[in-house]
Amino acid sequence: MLIDTEFPNAREGVFVPPGFATPDEMIDIVKFCEDMGYNALWGTDFITPTPMYGIPEGEKPDWYEPLISIAFCAAHTSRIKLGTGLILAPFREPVILAKQVAAIDQFSKGRMLLGLGLGMCRDEFEALNPRRPKAHRGNMMEESIELLQRFFSDEPSVTHEGEYYAVKGVSLYPKPVQKPMPIYVPLRAEGALDRIARFGLGVTAPFAILPDRLKALEPHLEKYGRSRADVDAIAEAEVFFGKTREDAIARYQTTRHGQFRLKRQPLEAFLAHNFVGTVDDVLEGMMRVKEAGIEHFNILHVPGDTIAARKELLQTFSEEIMPKMA
Repeated sequence: MLIDTEFPNAREGVFVPPGFATPDEMIDIVKFCEDMGYNALWGTDFITPTPMYGIPEGEKPDWYEPLISIAFCAAHTSRIKLGTGLILAPFREPVILAKQVAAIDQFSKGRMLLGLGLGMCRDEFEALNPRRPKAHRGNMMEESIELLQRFFSDEPSVTHEGEYYAVKGVSLYPKPVQKPMPIYVPLRAEGALDRIARFGLGVTAPFAILPDRLKALEPHLEKYGRSRADVDAIAEAEVFFGKTREDAIARYQTTRHGQFRLKRQPLEAFLAHNFVGTVDDVLEGMMRVKEAGIEHFNILHVPGDTIAARKELLQTFSEEIMPKMA
């Protein structure tokens, strides 16, 4: 089983306290995860704090741009893959995004993963796009994906006239090393199913809903001559360890991430959909992932308010869980 986790380039103020990680510490985390045998790290694309983020007044979180962060960390590693999880497609001009992704994939020798999303906070989009506050972000992303795939393909010259983007006779080189370039999107909304099947995208979703969402995707895949085997499906869940399940739950609630999560979700609902407890409890949860036929898992969030706490969790998972999931 492939095991991924997060890259803390833009987590401050929301999931971790301000000042959580300097650039040097982020490089250290990436190298640590490579040494621990993780398959990939996924960076966040928060841009500007807005009210929907719920950041305490006066905090000034450092949010490092994901593609630049990935490129810099790729230079300090040799095996681990690095992805955008998720880059906000409606904020990115497709031509420049395609150039950046292809360049990183070339320099990293095929280790770039491109995850695309709409954004956690609608008010952030409106703050950055005040002249088109009613733009349909899903339609913007669909156009962007079509253009990106054409730019990444062997098509020599791309012309497009769409609702949000237009190009005329654009040729982009070099192409990515990977053919096709891996692109991932969330597998949640019904409206995304046809898009995923048509473009042949990878998907991400919380493990609790992923098997059912994959079943819903199957008729759409058949429509385009694809099968479930063609889809890299990444199950997501949070992981947190304790000496006992009660200890793990109590300590999770004290973390910045736990406080953020539990303001938006009842504790029992959270515990039912994530893996919190002893090593044996977490292993039991991971075996459910494997038994569901899922071969790619992402520790979506790593609760812990210090670098040391993050490393401890990731090392425990690597040493106690990963060997049993091979």
